[in-house]
Amino acid sequence: MADVRMFDLTGKKALVTGASGGIGKACALGLARAGADVAVVDVKLADGKATVKEIEALGRRSLFVECDVASVEQVEHMVKKVMEAFQRIDIAMNNAGIIRGTAIPTVHEESLEHWDTTLAVNLSGVFYCCREEAKYMIPQKSGSIINTASISASIANNFPQFGGGWVAYCTAKAGVKHMTKALATELVPYNIRVNCISPGYVISPMSAATQKDPVLVKHEELHTPMHRQAVPEEMVGGVIYLASDCASYTTGHDLVMDGGYLCW
Repeated sequence: MADVRMFDLTGKKALVTGASGGIGKACALGLARAGADVAVVDVKLADGKATVKEIEALGRRSLFVECDVASVEQVEHMVKKVMEAFQRIDIAMNNAGIIRGTAIPTVHEESLEHWDTTLAVNLSGVFYCCREEAKYMIPQKSGSIINTASISASIANNFPQFGGGWVAYCTAKAGVKHMTKALATELVPYNIRVNCISPGYVISPMSAATQKDPVLVKHEELHTPMHRQAVPEEMVGGVIYLASDCASYTTGHDLVMDGGYLCW
């Protein structure tokens, strides 16, 4: 029978990509508060190292690993460094992602560079991380992989009327969601669970460009039943659930945390 102790992550070893700010930082700190040692992975050195200090202040072990997840070689090096420090990886949150502003009104004006970069980070980067993490989790016969998708994985929240086209972003996040399901079925024999979260509109450094557009923000909030945007800390509970023994029968799941946006 489940009890709150099943959420306890004491002794677990975790890594979080994109952990220098926003959802990644909030979840890295949340995992640490639940008992895990957490490796902070990002391209932003100063902010990433600041996150490490906050984790260490909680009495947990931490390290910073600089990594551009769009690079296979850097991802391989990153996971190896985490393994050297922690000896195992129990939880991996593949959260790093980008939104390339709001200045692409329609697809014919979208550059190939924008498409390639968005998919390289938001889709291929998640795959590279899952691939490397699985290499070490398979011999362990255990692990929880949590990918960050988006409500953009389930709907085409593309807003060209506001001067911002998100075709590449929506496509990449849909790929993350379905890749999560495919990987879940593949890794079941090794006792590795693979799930994803789909945040709605969250106030974070990554959404800074859209936050500057009051018309777009009003539109997003109007179409969200809670009529507000989330703060990164509101994603933490779902991640701790998916990382913990409470989710022992949960794999291939997309956990939507969107203030009810997908209800309408």
